[in-house]
Amino acid sequence: MPRYLLGIDVGTSGTKTVLVDEDGVVTDTAYVGYGIDTPMDDWAEQDPDAWVQAACDTINKVVSKSGISDQDIAGIGFSGQMHGTVCLDSNGDPLLPATIWADQRSAAEVEYICDNVGLENLARWTSNPIATGFQAATLLWLVRHRPEITDRIYTVLLPKDYVRYRLTGEIGTEASDASSTLLFDVARRRWSKDMLGALDLPQSWLPAVAESSDIAGELTDASAKSVGLRSGIPVMYGGADQPIAAVGNGVTQHGSAQSTIGTGGQIFLSLDWPLVDSQLRTHSFCHTAPDRWYLMAATLSAGLSLKWFREQVLQASHDLSYSDLSDEASAVAAGSEGLFFAPYLAGERTPHMDPHARGGFVGLTLRHSRAHMTRAIMEGVTYGLREGLEIMRGLGAEVNQVVASGGGARSPLWRQLQADILGCQVVTTNVAEQAGLGAALIAGVGVGVWSSIEEAASCGVVHSDPIDPDAERARFYDVQFGKYRLIYPALRSVIHPAA
Repeated sequence: MPRYLLGIDVGTSGTKTVLVDEDGVVTDTAYVGYGIDTPMDDWAEQDPDAWVQAACDTINKVVSKSGISDQDIAGIGFSGQMHGTVCLDSNGDPLLPATIWADQRSAAEVEYICDNVGLENLARWTSNPIATGFQAATLLWLVRHRPEITDRIYTVLLPKDYVRYRLTGEIGTEASDASSTLLFDVARRRWSKDMLGALDLPQSWLPAVAESSDIAGELTDASAKSVGLRSGIPVMYGGADQPIAAVGNGVTQHGSAQSTIGTGGQIFLSLDWPLVDSQLRTHSFCHTAPDRWYLMAATLSAGLSLKWFREQVLQASHDLSYSDLSDEASAVAAGSEGLFFAPYLAGERTPHMDPHARGGFVGLTLRHSRAHMTRAIMEGVTYGLREGLEIMRGLGAEVNQVVASGGGARSPLWRQLQADILGCQVVTTNVAEQAGLGAALIAGVGVGVWSSIEEAASCGVVHSDPIDPDAERARFYDVQFGKYRLIYPALRSVIHPAA
């Protein structure tokens, strides 16, 4: 009897469910989108139950399309957006909308943590810098501003953990997502009593921690009925979207790397041991296997910058697609005729860790057109990724190839820009749903379809032929990258409230 696996990716823009067979092949997909609520400046919230409804709808759709029997589904796995905060009362109900990773309201709390905990203790206790939108900062903001809420907290969950709880009735988390809260001892893979004590946050709010491929529970009778499946199907803990997507990209071995251009952008390096940047410009988190970690650099407005340009500036209709914009930009010479774009539309993480950073076009002239501005945005985002990669190389990492993923990987121009600007080969994978595939592969490991994440990835992932850097453009972009790095200090002196 064939075995199938479901991977559910609870993303920022929507939830996607994929159906994967025991050969690691994606056979069907379904997607439901939702928005981000911004009730006040710098706030970013979502309704947790919108995630649950989207997960149920996509499971229903993908199983109905496939025509398979629910008896053939061996397991369910999860991927989820990182850092978010879902506060539940003693009945298991959300106390308020979820605060997600893009939220900037906790800037004062981040400053407090940096001043009172200090970078040295942050590195020792959590291996990471603190940033707005992380659960530690959000919870401290709630304690300060919404004590009537924190007085009623029974537990705090991350986004995908809430959806899984609603399907299984079991509360818990796992190391890859817990490490993104900044309340977690990444090296020892357990909650940090030191960090919790420094912030005076109770450990009783935090759930027990497992590993990604462990079985979290089973589909309950009620949830099985709502998604059109049989009850009792094993549900794995799953993981944070970045390491789960890495599994779907085959980035599981020490030294393998991926770049992601989605809403945000990331450079990801898989490691056999935890590695920490002493200046805390990058993140060091747990991977999806108990003997793996990863180093990650993040930029907040990657594809989001192009989305802002298309929708807010151009106010483009569907007649002008992202592919159209990319094609136009391909006709512009490297360097956009001296035009730069700083992609700090929602603050920035690597390397600046500055929620007050703001973006801008620099070097505009009368010659510059829509195509120039599009290319400058794509180049600026890629320069941002290179800043993270340069830190990793400075820590001794040798990165000669990256697996490009996210929506940006669909653009031939953006793939070539990554090769030229990052200075390494770029490959892509055989599927576009890396996080969903990775979640399904993790589920397969949990129920014994595969013995390890390496075996699962080798079964389900096929890489394209590599794209090499163009030597002349790479030398040119080295010079341009040096100029790009001067923009943030100059902008900071103009717009930063502390300058």
